[in-house]
Amino acid sequence: MLTFDEVVQSPDNLMGVKAVWGVSQEAVMCFSTRGRAEGVAERSLSQKFFVTIGAGSDVPSELDGHVLELVKVTGVYGETKAFVQDSVLKSKLMQWPFAIVTSETYDITGHPHLINDLGFPDRRILTNAFDGVKRDDERILELWEKIKNHAIQHKTEILPPPGFLDTGKVKYCSSLYPRLTITSREGEKVWKLSLEVERSRELKRAVKEANKLQNGGILTCAGCGYSDEVDGMFDAHHLQPVSCGERESTLDDLVVLCPTCHRWVHVKGQDKLAPLPIPKLREIKGLPPI
Repeated sequence: MLTFDEVVQSPDNLMGVKAVWGVSQEAVMCFSTRGRAEGVAERSLSQKFFVTIGAGSDVPSELDGHVLELVKVTGVYGETKAFVQDSVLKSKLMQWPFAIVTSETYDITGHPHLINDLGFPDRRILTNAFDGVKRDDERILELWEKIKNHAIQHKTEILPPPGFLDTGKVKYCSSLYPRLTITSREGEKVWKLSLEVERSRELKRAVKEANKLQNGGILTCAGCGYSDEVDGMFDAHHLQPVSCGERESTLDDLVVLCPTCHRWVHVKGQDKLAPLPIPKLREIKGLPPI
């Protein structure tokens, strides 16, 4: 089980909170003005994480006042249309024409309610957080104490745009985002690093043991459901593109695949640096979501 404090490490690393109308569908956080997005991008250089809380006129009642996600942001910001892939979502987000790219998204298990579950006396932590990321030191420290040991789940299906490159610097994009190609020197370096992660004996052993525990002692492919007791019939696949920035890989970043599915995700993706997401693989194979 991954906990909030294992990822964030310290309350000093929290940029603050942001009011949102729902959970993430793609790796962006949107704002009404360029200045708002730029401010968050600049702050991301020293404080990369913030917490989203359901609030506002568009939020469903079942999410209103609930702590939803922990997100890690990059310094890349610009026009929302440059980053969002889905046309329906892009249309919905046009009222917030500027966005920053997020590199990691974690679901906060159970989506605890600020007042009913966490015991906050009111919702003042959300003051001025509706079109920006707000940090009130006193309330952020209180939030940290209340959720630092809370379980979170890495949402590996929420990925930055294909081939996205996080340079670790603040960068504005209009219609095109910074992209890494497999033919470049940096692209080749990232590809080799990805393979090193997948081949790590310690990580492979750990992710396969976790897979066995979830499947009655038998290894099972997350792509097609094939099962076998023989360890050598399966690979460990890294879900998070290494090009999204420096980070330490955990069990949540890997999944067990049979060799056929492992080849599928790398060959059927846009390129080697943008493998096919597991939900998309299962959709192509006519299988239900996990």
